[in-house]
Amino acid sequence: HAASRRAQRDARRRGAWFVVAAIATFAVDQATKLAVLAGIERGERIDLILGVGLVRARNEGIAFGLFPGRPGVVATLTVIALVVIAGALIRLARHSLIVAFGGGLLIGGSLGNLVDRLVHGGVTDFIDPPAWPAFNVADTGISVGVALIVIDSLFGGQDTDGGKNGTGKDD
Repeated sequence: HAASRRAQRDARRRGAWFVVAAIATFAVDQATKLAVLAGIERGERIDLILGVGLVRARNEGIAFGLFPGRPGVVATLTVIALVVIAGALIRLARHSLIVAFGGGLLIGGSLGNLVDRLVHGGVTDFIDPPAWPAFNVADTGISVGVALIVIDSLFGGQDTDGGKNGTGKDD
């Protein structure tokens, strides 16, 4: 029974990390986009450091501007992808704190960009590095989340809760 209680506690902890990461990513994304919309005019650039600047850009497509001018298609594809990814992540996150955290980043970022598409007709991008398209906090959450999930799937096995696959014991 002690092992069962520990497994339940570990699963709750992973679930909490998933939720916290998703909410934090979504909240920071939306707050930064509101600040950009309120404080930066279209076409304006604020230089920061090493060629990175802040801009106000609108991406009406998906990654790197694919499917521009088709907001219904983009929103539908996003919702379908979110449902499929969330279903897979729920199963995977039960076994790994890293996947739970990465999944939360991924879902929070995806929801942030979806809200932008539904409310504004496109995603607000504002971080503008040299030789790369402008992006936002949601894009960063998505990218880091995917990277964590891939790294865990390739090199994982020992969960941060102490056991392989998050069970607390070797499988």
